[in-house]
Amino acid sequence: MDASEPLASSPPTGALRVPPGPPPRDPGLIASLRYGARFFLDPIGFVGSRFDRYGDVYYAPSGGVGLYVVRKPEHLRELLVTQADSFAKTHTAMEALSSVLGTGLLTSDGDLWRRHRRLANPAFAKRAVEGYVAPMIEEASRIAAELKEGARVDLAERMTTLTLRVVGRTLFGTDVDADIAKIGKAMGVFQTFLAVPKSMPAPLARVIRGRVDGAQRDLDGLVEKLIARRRVTRADPPDLVQLLVDAVDPDEEGAQLSEREVRDEIVTFLLAGHETTSNTLAWAFWLISQHPAVEARLRTELAAVLGGRTPTAADLDRLKVTEAVVKETLRLYPAAFVLARKASREAQLGGYTVPAGAEVIAWIYFTHRDPAAFPEPEAFRPERFEGEGEASLPRGAWVPFGAGPRACIGRTFAMAEATLSLATILQRWRFTYAGKRPPKLSPRITLAPGGGVPMIARRA
Repeated sequence: MDASEPLASSPPTGALRVPPGPPPRDPGLIASLRYGARFFLDPIGFVGSRFDRYGDVYYAPSGGVGLYVVRKPEHLRELLVTQADSFAKTHTAMEALSSVLGTGLLTSDGDLWRRHRRLANPAFAKRAVEGYVAPMIEEASRIAAELKEGARVDLAERMTTLTLRVVGRTLFGTDVDADIAKIGKAMGVFQTFLAVPKSMPAPLARVIRGRVDGAQRDLDGLVEKLIARRRVTRADPPDLVQLLVDAVDPDEEGAQLSEREVRDEIVTFLLAGHETTSNTLAWAFWLISQHPAVEARLRTELAAVLGGRTPTAADLDRLKVTEAVVKETLRLYPAAFVLARKASREAQLGGYTVPAGAEVIAWIYFTHRDPAAFPEPEAFRPERFEGEGEASLPRGAWVPFGAGPRACIGRTFAMAEATLSLATILQRWRFTYAGKRPPKLSPRITLAPGGGVPMIARRA
C-alpha cells in the first residue's frame, strides 16, 4: 500500500459516522489490475499499511454501503459474541467459498447452520475425540518412522500427509493414501481461485473456473465413494460419514440430510479439517527450530511425562508446555487469519455505526499481534499460555478457533491432534531448518508457509 494514499474526501453515508479510510478506487481496468496485484502479492502487508495509516477501524468503499475493517480484541468480541446476532456469514467472500465447499458448517448460516451443527456435534464431543487419539498417534508415529537420519524433508508436505491420514481414519474410517495427491491438487486449485481478485480479466477467470470445476469433479468422485461405502458397510464405532448418513433431525420428525448436504459437510471437513492443523504443525516445527530454549523445555517435559513411551489421551492434560507451544503458534500464525461478516441490521462496532448490509472484515492475524494484549507481539513466547496466562488475556485477544456461537466445532479435535503429533514426533527427531530465509507467509484459505518448511532430520 502506498503511504501517500489519501484519506477519503467525504463519507459516503452522510448521516452516519464513518471511520477514516482510502478514497473510492478508480474503476478502470488498469487501476483495478494494479490494486488486485498489490493485494494478491502481499495481502497482510497491504492491510497492515492501511491500519497503520487509518487506525484500528477503517472504511473501504466497495459498492453498496462499503467495507469496515477491524483488528482490536474488543472488535472481535463485539463481532463474534456480544453482537453476534447482528452479523451474518452471508458476505461476498463466503459466496466464493460456498461455490467450492457448498453449504456445510463453515459456509452456512441461520437455521440451516443450526440444524447441521446439531447433527454433527456427536462426532466432535469429548468422548468421540478421545476415541480418535489412538489413530492420531499411530499416524504421527508412522510419519516419524518414515523419516531418515540426515535427510532433508519438507515438514509442511509431511504434515499435510499426516493430517490427511488422520482425517481419513478418524472422520471417514478409511485410509486416504491413494487419494492424497488428488486432494492436495484440489486444495491448491481452490486456494488459487479464492485468492485472486474478483476484478480479474474474464479470460483468466474462465481458465481458473475451469480448473476449479475439474477439481470439484475429482473431489466429488472421492466423496461419493465414501458415502456409498457407509451405506453398505457400517462403521462401529460410527465415523463422521456414518453419523451424517444416519442422522435424524430431532426438531423435524423423520428429516435426514440430503445426499448434497452430506457431500457438503464431508468436503468441508476433508479440506478445512486437515489444512488448518497441518499448517499449525509446520509453523510450530519451524518456530521450535529457531528457539533452542523452547525446544529444551519441550524435551524436558516429554521426558518427564512420557519417558520414551507412546502418548495416550490421558497425557493431554499433562503436556502443558507442548500445548502452550501449539497455542503460541496459533497466535503468531493463525490458520484462520481473517474472518468476514455482513451486518444483518444496523449495529455498533468499534464506536462506529455499521449500517445493515455493510460487510466487516476482522483480521485475526493483527488481533493476535495487539501489543496491549501481547507484549513483544512478534516474539515466540509459549509461556503466555501457561498457568493463568491464557485466562488473563483480554476477551477477543486470542481467537484462532473463533468465538461465540460460531466457534469452531473441531477445536478439541485440532488441539489434541496438534499437541499429540508434536509430542510423538519430537520424541524421536530433532530438526534443523534448511531454508535460506524464514518461510514466506502465504495467506489464502488458511495461513500457510509458502515454499514449504525444509528441515534436516536428526535422531533425538
